[in-house]
Amino acid sequence: MSNQDDNNIDDTDDTADDYSMPDPFSLAIELCKVAAKPATYAAAVKKLRKVGRDIAAAEQKLAALTARTEQTEAALAEHEAELAARSAEIERRESLFEASLAEARDHLRAYYDSLAATDRRIRYRILSSADLLHGFNERLQDLPDWPAIKQMIPGLPADLPAAPPAEVTQETVTQDWTGQHTFIAGSTLSRSINKTTS
Repeated sequence: MSNQDDNNIDDTDDTADDYSMPDPFSLAIELCKVAAKPATYAAAVKKLRKVGRDIAAAEQKLAALTARTEQTEAALAEHEAELAARSAEIERRESLFEASLAEARDHLRAYYDSLAATDRRIRYRILSSADLLHGFNERLQDLPDWPAIKQMIPGLPADLPAAPPAEVTQETVTQDWTGQHTFIAGSTLSRSINKTTS
């Protein structure tokens, strides 16, 4: 570039539009035109074009890798959501099963307490009818058990009349004794049923 060209440059002619970034390849080619010999220029252009192709190929690979990564992340997120849903369902069924067990335990406890109360009433009436409760205080003393009562009262039957034989059958169920709670999928329970014969 000559001194005359340097003198023709006017900095006052710059406008806002002159500050846009030029294309880097075009700028490199122009620099090669100014600074290099014709033979060197051709080689530099060839190298620049190869670099441009390598950059484009790298960008395509990066885009493909990004797409695969996004697909993998989406699949992982879906799998995590499925696992969370299964875990929540298992926890829900476990909670229902525990509630069913607690309900059955309470029912059995109430049934046992009822039988124990009936047993106490029967022993009390037998001892009372035999006039053996003088000085007995229920708050301080326990009623005699059945072997002791049999020794205290002569002529008491050895045992109650035998109950008629029961027909025992088995069935496989998928719900608890209340019929309101279903067991975990795939699980069953076999139970025996006593059916009295007439």
